[in-house]
Order: sequence, then structure tokens, then C-alpha cells
Amino acid sequence: MDQTLTRFAYTKDGVFGRWGPWTTVEEEWRDNRPRISCIPTGSYLCKRTVFHRGGYPTFEITGVPGRTLIKIHRANTEEDLLGCVGLGLTLGVLRVTDEDSHQLTHKLAALASRKAFDAWMTSMGDAEQFTLHIVDYEPPTKEAQ
Repeated sequence: MDQTLTRFAYTKDGVFGRWGPWTTVEEEWRDNRPRISCIPTGSYLCKRTVFHRGGYPTFEITGVPGRTLIKIHRANTEEDLLGCVGLGLTLGVLRVTDEDSHQLTHKLAALASRKAFDAWMTSMGDAEQFTLHIVDYEPPTKEAQ
């Protein structure tokens, strides 16, 4: 089974993409450094496991050079992640408290993460593994239109 995550926005609030009907959120690109960066584009084997911080079944993205323990899990913003991939139903804006100034601010986010993640896990059925292709969105050229 193959699945594709297409990244479409690299922002100060994180990296956002589409994975089938779901929105994804990842950490900003920081040279693939463990626990603080999204992973490079490419194809990776994902294996069923448990997200121990949340205590629920999920999949781990394996084969990322220099990285381990990259999970797919519930997350709204990049602050909910440690180099992992979060799923949401839609892209939207959340009001959050800025860590530095402690003032309310707005941040791009993957919304309704619990619902999205649960629906995605249901769609995975009994699968024990799959291949995830992570690509960057490329708008069609005029010749292709």
C-alpha cells in the first residue's frame, strides 16, 4: 500500500500538506535535525507501533537518515510535535499563547486532529506497514493545462 503526503506550505508556523482528505502539520525544515525538523522529501516505510506519549496505536516512519521514533499522531501545531507528522481535518487558525511574550496570537494549525487521526487509523484497517511518499506540491505548467 502506498500513500502520498504533498507539502504545500513552508511557513513560520510549520510545514503544511495534504495526505488524502487530511491536512498535515510538521515542524519547520531545520536540516533534518532530530526532534526539531520535518523530514526530507522521499519515500519511507511506515510500520505499525504505539505512540507511547499518547498511549494509542499509530505508525512510525522509518528509514529517515539519522532519525528514529518519527511517529504519525494527533497534533494541531508544530509545538505538539518532536519531528513527527500530525494529522488534522482542515487547515485553519488557532489562538495560542506566544511562548516568548505570553500574549495571545494566531497560528496556522491542522484542526480537528483527534477526529482526523482516528479516521485515518480506521482507514488503515489491519495494515501493518505501508510506503509513504513525501513530495512538494508543484503547480501544473501552462503546457499541462
